[in-house]
Amino acid sequence: MAWVKSEYAGELAVLSTWLVALAPWSASIFEVSGLTVVALRFLPFRFQFIFGATLDDERPFLWAWEVAGFQSSPELTLAGYLGFAAFVVFSVPFALSLFYYFEEDRLAAALPTDPVRLFGGLLGTVALLTVGATALFLRYFPGLTLPVGALVAAVLASLLLTVDRT
Repeated sequence: MAWVKSEYAGELAVLSTWLVALAPWSASIFEVSGLTVVALRFLPFRFQFIFGATLDDERPFLWAWEVAGFQSSPELTLAGYLGFAAFVVFSVPFALSLFYYFEEDRLAAALPTDPVRLFGGLLGTVALLTVGATALFLRYFPGLTLPVGALVAAVLASLLLTVDRT
């Protein structure tokens, strides 16, 4: 049984890409020295809220390319690089989705492969990179870290890769 009819696969690819853009790929909440920290990591940026005190070097908003340089350990630096790599990879299907939304037939004719499978493969790569970064955060932070958008990307990628295009 197919989850999506073949004629709607292109729309699913575009919608899936936009959902991955909107979902935080990771969310963390933990407590350190009486401070509660909530971190929401989206592909292009990270929000971090610290409740209980104001810190001198606090940076509540960081772009994806700044996160690795702001980390204090090699594991978290690697997690920052993985998150940035996911953002770079994701920029390809996002740009393609904007074009595909308006010119589905032209993009399908221009690509050497099925665009829906291409979207699925790229979103799958984003999912792998963000799951890897989340795993590093799980080892380092003493609280709860959930790979929200990473799982969403993985599920949507598997749907796109398995859709019947006949």
